[in-house]
Amino acid sequence: MICPNCGNENKESAKFCRVCGKPLHTTAKNQAHSKKSGISPMLTIAIAIILLVVAVGAIIGYIIYFDTSDVEILQLNAKDAGDVLQNPQIAANMPDSEISHQISEAAKSGVPIYKISDGDGPVTLITAGVHGDQLSPQIAAMELIDYLDGRKIKGTVYVIPFAAPGATADNTKLSDGSNLNTVADEAGTTSNDIVNFAKANSVGAVGDFHGTEAGKNPGVTTVMCSKVPTYGSYQLANDMALLSLDTTWTYSVAGIQYSGAIEDVCNLNGIPAVTPLVLSVHGQVDETSVEESYNQMLALLLANGNLDPNDSYLNLANADIDG
Repeated sequence: MICPNCGNENKESAKFCRVCGKPLHTTAKNQAHSKKSGISPMLTIAIAIILLVVAVGAIIGYIIYFDTSDVEILQLNAKDAGDVLQNPQIAANMPDSEISHQISEAAKSGVPIYKISDGDGPVTLITAGVHGDQLSPQIAAMELIDYLDGRKIKGTVYVIPFAAPGATADNTKLSDGSNLNTVADEAGTTSNDIVNFAKANSVGAVGDFHGTEAGKNPGVTTVMCSKVPTYGSYQLANDMALLSLDTTWTYSVAGIQYSGAIEDVCNLNGIPAVTPLVLSVHGQVDETSVEESYNQMLALLLANGNLDPNDSYLNLANADIDG
C-alpha cells in the first residue's frame, strides 16, 4: 500500500506508514464514501436540463406577463370637462377595469389622453366622441384601451376616448354649442388642440372615429379619406378596409366637403388621417356598432404597424390579418 502522504510503500495490512507514521486507510475509506454518496453524471445532466427549462420558462413568463409598454394618462386641455358616467348608456357599457376608472375620473378635469409607448416606432392617434352623442365609438375606444393596457406594442399609441366629456355626459352632439367637427382649423377649440397635438407628437396616422345614422351622410359603415394633398390618407383607408372588410369613401381633395373636420385639417397639414364611421343610432350604445368601431380601430393600428398581426390575443372579426 502506497502512503498518500509520503509515497513510501507499506504492507497491505498496515494501518500506519512505516516512514511518516500517517494513517493509510482514512483516505481510501473517504474516497469510497465519496463514490457511494456522490452525484452521478447522468443525474447532474438531468438536473441541469431541469434548471434550464425552468429558466427559459421564467423568461417567457416575464415577457408575456411583465414586459409591457409604458402607460400614461395625459390631459389635452381642461375644456368641456364632464362626468361621462352620468350618461347611463356610457355607465352601463364602460369596461369594468382600473384603467377605465382612471380615465373616467380624468375626464372630470378635461379631455383625457391614454398613451401607451414602447419608444421608437410608428405613432398613431385615435379619437372618438367629437360628437358627444355618438356613443358606440367612445365605448369602442375604451374597449381598445382595455385591450392595449398591459400589452407590448410597437411605437406609440394615443387614444382620446372622450373628445368632449361634457357633451358625452349630457348625451348631446355639440360641445358648448359648437360642432367640434367643423372648427378644427380654429385656434382655441378642442378639435384644433387635437390637430396641434398630432403635429407636436409626430403622429403618423390619425383616426377620428364617428357614428352615422341611416339616411344621413354617409349613412353606411365606411372609412372616409382623401387623396390630395396627403395621399397617405387614401393608402391608410384602403389598408384598413382590407382588414376590417369595410368600404372606403374617398374625396379627391381634403377640406372641401368637410371644412374644419379633424381628418381634413390633419390631411391639409400633411398628417395622414381618416374618418372611420359605423352605422349606429345616436345617443345609444349598440353592441354591433361597438364591435365594428373596435375592429376599425384595430385595423388602423395594424395598418400603421403598432400591433403584431400574430398576437394570439388579437381578435379582429372577419379580418384577413395577412392582407
